[in-house]
Amino acid sequence: MKASLALPFLLLAGACATTNPYAQPYSIIEDDPIRSADPNVIHVLVNRVDDRNATDVHHAVVAPGPHEVTVDVGPRRGWPSSQHTFPLTTEPCRRYYVSARLDNRVGAEWTPVVRSSDRIAECEAKFAMAK
Repeated sequence: MKASLALPFLLLAGACATTNPYAQPYSIIEDDPIRSADPNVIHVLVNRVDDRNATDVHHAVVAPGPHEVTVDVGPRRGWPSSQHTFPLTTEPCRRYYVSARLDNRVGAEWTPVVRSSDRIAECEAKFAMAK
């Protein structure tokens, strides 16, 4: 009887081990925490990547490769919140900071942008990747 109870737990533990995003080289897509000096560049929230909700409101951990990233801009000065999806190809062990660039200060139109990207040193060390 004890052996039959152990099998489901072993299967569950194996499934959990394979879904760990940090078990292989990864990328992180996150909202840019640094306020821009350009008034037309505003903050976004990472909503989902490849139709999977972000596990954290500020970032998503993904496998390297092509992705469809959906970001949200909150309501601002008479405009309701809005959402855009854009393609982004990520590289292993890189963090991407995303923001929104307003077409102008008086309109609702905006475009998602990757403001910068950084190396993830702990990822590079863990997977012995060239710097």
